[in-house]
Amino acid sequence: MPIQIIWGNDLNASNKFIKKIIDEKVSKTWGEINISYLNGDDDDQIKQAFDEILTPPLGDGSRVVVLKNNPLFTNKNEEIRLKFEKIYQNIPSNTYFLLQNTKKPDSRLKSTKFIQNLIKKDLAIESSFSLPDIWDFEGQKRYLEFTANSMNIHLGKGTTDLIIDSVGNDSFNLVSELSKAKIYLSAINNNENKELILESDDVKKIFNDQQSNIFKIIDHLLQNNISDGLIEIYYLLKKGEPALRLNAGLISQIRMHTIVKLLHKSGEQDLSKICKLANISNPKRIFFIRKKVNNISSDFLIKLMSNLLDIESSLKKGNNPINVFTENLVNLS
Repeated sequence: MPIQIIWGNDLNASNKFIKKIIDEKVSKTWGEINISYLNGDDDDQIKQAFDEILTPPLGDGSRVVVLKNNPLFTNKNEEIRLKFEKIYQNIPSNTYFLLQNTKKPDSRLKSTKFIQNLIKKDLAIESSFSLPDIWDFEGQKRYLEFTANSMNIHLGKGTTDLIIDSVGNDSFNLVSELSKAKIYLSAINNNENKELILESDDVKKIFNDQQSNIFKIIDHLLQNNISDGLIEIYYLLKKGEPALRLNAGLISQIRMHTIVKLLHKSGEQDLSKICKLANISNPKRIFFIRKKVNNISSDFLIKLMSNLLDIESSLKKGNNPINVFTENLVNLS
């Protein structure tokens, strides 16, 4: 009765994990019959999953039933919970039920508590595959270094920053680019088993053109590095990013940073209150924001916020986006 609980927003890693289970447990001869991919967003497919996990595999090997977007540990549904509790003991020992969702299990749900109890009894296994948030640079560095080390690649000085700038926290692109780098480094070293050192110059040669994102722009603006911030803005606009949507993202982030700064300055320490006022879902992010705005004046943040609102007004009047961003940001430096 192998029940697998799989969650996290790193779909690339979780899908690889699922494929590994299928490759190890399911007979290739009987694969088409003994593998099922079902969607938990559809009640009929949930019922189908419950029916299939009670059916022994045909032929050799095991049966694997994958229920993506499963609601068992994310949504309150008493009918589904009671049905699962009723049938779980009857799952054949050679049938694997993989419950997958990008969301973390909701510990408040009865169904989640039931699943956690199964895990404690070794009747279920939990695996998480989560990417660090795009604003969590240290988390991204750790993730990148772990991924590179698992591929026998050592990162040289300054390489980490370049790679993060290039691929962000997209695990699929990261693995793809590192795989490409490994082939290149193995070729020039004539030994693919030797520890390979990836230097900054190699990243510039191998990796795709560096991508720009709103968080890089925010960092430049907060550091009053307006020229580099404008370059990143121009790059996104050139790629086809809608100017109003880009500016709305900047307003949202600067508003958040400004509120955290003002509340910190006033002595407010209640994280739940700060999260509510700044519209922050993860309290851990407050630490990173405070660190960024520690040496930035409240007046500068308020002025930046005001200028972004002026940009919004001007863009809605149909003015040229590049001119609008330039005219309203250059006076900050």
